[in-house]
Amino acid sequence: MDISKKQILLGFLIGITSTFIISFLTFINTNPGLSISEYFNIFLYGKLISPILSIALMGNLGLFFLFLKLNKDFISRGILIATVFVGIIIFFIKIFI
Repeated sequence: MDISKKQILLGFLIGITSTFIISFLTFINTNPGLSISEYFNIFLYGKLISPILSIALMGNLGLFFLFLKLNKDFISRGILIATVFVGIIIFFIKIFI
């Protein structure tokens, strides 16, 4: 695997990971006092997954521009792919769930 594909994969993993970390922190800050198991139950079964993931995608925007500024174009491309991927998942969640 060449360097560009590795960097795109790295960017994709950064984008997916940051989305879920930001969504977790957003939920915890808006609902203090919940345990992690209560968090996951409300997150998955309380119809909050799509709005919280939508907010978390804003963090990917910041990461995208940060890596562009650092001239890491392939990593930025991976973050953009991850953002589109999560956006498609949000679209399907809103329609089918």
